[in-house]
Amino acid sequence: MSPRQRYARKLAGDRFLPDPLQAGAVERAQRLYENLVNGTSVRPGFLGRWFPHRPDPPRGLYFTGGTGRGKTWLMDSFYESLPFPARHRVHFHRFMPEIHERLKALPRSPDPLQVIGADLARRYRVLCLDEFHVHDIGDAMIMAGLLRAIFERGLILVATSNTPIVDLYKNGLQRESFLPAISLLQRHMEEVDLQTGIDFRLQQLSRANVYLLSEPGESAGLLRPRFEALAPATPRYGTRLHVNHRDIPVLGLADDVAWFDFQVLCNTPRAASDYIEIASRFHSLLLGHIPRLGEGQDDVAKRFIHLVDALYDHRVKLIATAEVAPDRLYTGRRLAFAFERTASRLVEMTSHDYLARPHVA
Repeated sequence: MSPRQRYARKLAGDRFLPDPLQAGAVERAQRLYENLVNGTSVRPGFLGRWFPHRPDPPRGLYFTGGTGRGKTWLMDSFYESLPFPARHRVHFHRFMPEIHERLKALPRSPDPLQVIGADLARRYRVLCLDEFHVHDIGDAMIMAGLLRAIFERGLILVATSNTPIVDLYKNGLQRESFLPAISLLQRHMEEVDLQTGIDFRLQQLSRANVYLLSEPGESAGLLRPRFEALAPATPRYGTRLHVNHRDIPVLGLADDVAWFDFQVLCNTPRAASDYIEIASRFHSLLLGHIPRLGEGQDDVAKRFIHLVDALYDHRVKLIATAEVAPDRLYTGRRLAFAFERTASRLVEMTSHDYLARPHVA
């Protein structure tokens, strides 16, 4: 199915509302899809030098806007429509560590980014990057060189981002060195602004109770449909998440939506930095089986406090099942004062005002 056909099928469902901005974005994805499938473009290089009348590769797509606007769904719909295997889709959180590792393996190369870019272009016609961003000078310099290498070779880039192209690495150290990369992105990608469109995730979250009282054995049945409604991509179940050099079991994972069991996150040794890393990576987090915590469970309660603090600070949308209401979760004495704030935050995190706030990566 083409992107247009996939969008029509989504509209036929009962959980997807028409949005003019998104419909326009689908048409742009459809044009790029048809261009690629019909073979109306060739890459620069050998053929481009000998046959200069051939058209340049088509421009890629850069979907920008706040969380919940459907950017990842649009990119994935386009990606899944492509009928050829020379395509790659990866979250930016995974992409950059992979590039850093490849750079370490090329210590003697005079221009390792050209080597890496050439390899990517040889393997793929289309590269899809989810949640593209540039926050530090190291990544800024790497992306500047890598973008030049892949665009020179005709690799088509499709990306999602919360940041418009012109604002990437804004106010960053030595930003003037990154400005040529911004020009490259503007030249080789069509920016599709979804900033003022419908917030589909907020609609889903607003319709559902996000703090659910449940009996033992009920959690999975309550959380799975909510997880699938929020998932921006095809979910993976029973997988693992790599956080700070350790693997954490995950019940469900779909890009920036994750589903955990309470025992995994809070009843095993975890550092506050683990929770901060998780909170920075995920827009929405589902947490099952929060128990009542009493005397002798202060270590578990302390981890839960740190988890809620991290989620709150990063404006993560929490959907949870629990044995009791927030103000009854902790029955001990030593952490009673600290847990009052945690219970208050759990209540606030169910409000429409909190749910409407953008995620802080």
